[in-house]
Amino acid sequence: MNRGSYALAVLISLALHGGLIAVLAFGWQASSRPEHKPMPKFVQAKLVTMDATAIKKKTPPKTDLIQKRKQRELERQRKAEAEKKRRAAIERKKKVEADKKRKAEAARKKKAAQEKARKEKARKEKEQEKQLEKQRQSAFDEALEEEEDLMEAREDTQAVMSVAQAIQARIESVWSRPPSARNGMLTVVQINFVPTGRVVAANITESSGNPALDRSVLQAVRKVEVFPEVAELARKEPAVFEREVRTTVLNFRVEDLRQ
Repeated sequence: MNRGSYALAVLISLALHGGLIAVLAFGWQASSRPEHKPMPKFVQAKLVTMDATAIKKKTPPKTDLIQKRKQRELERQRKAEAEKKRRAAIERKKKVEADKKRKAEAARKKKAAQEKARKEKARKEKEQEKQLEKQRQSAFDEALEEEEDLMEAREDTQAVMSVAQAIQARIESVWSRPPSARNGMLTVVQINFVPTGRVVAANITESSGNPALDRSVLQAVRKVEVFPEVAELARKEPAVFEREVRTTVLNFRVEDLRQ
């Protein structure tokens, strides 16, 4: 049974019950009043019907409910999709920012490494330049020192030669050749001095073959005894004296005798 039939049955039942109540009420009133001839009354029952379309309007059809559910579902999906897109956009933005920070940090580290390498290279170049300059300066100093040493050696040699010539000249000035001496005879003598220029020892290191000639050389050395040139050199250049003059070897050759 549908809703329209049910409503119709209810209306009919109400109408019947209303008529019954009316009959009973009029009948009771008639029994209590003096009897008179009642006028015939008629009960007119009117069947009331309700339009089924009106009922249908009150109750939304199933198709509308389904449509609304679909619309709500679509709206929910739309909101969910929008939220998903919003979250995805936020994630993309975070990822872009993180990537940007990562690249910036990488660029900063690369720049710092390059700057460090540049400074290290500059430091090494500067250190190498200092080393080269030090080597050049050292070479220059060594060359200068060698030059000075050479000049000093030359000066020392000249001084020694000068002193040796002075010693030999003083000895020869008092040397008296023996009659047995002959031109070409050579006597080599070693003389030992002290810083005062005094002779402390004299020895023949190479004999001429003529003992008289050898003795004459030693006698001449002892006769001079003190050499001022030796004392002056020892005072001015003690190292040269110790190295070159303290022990002096001289050659005495007979060359000026008339045969």
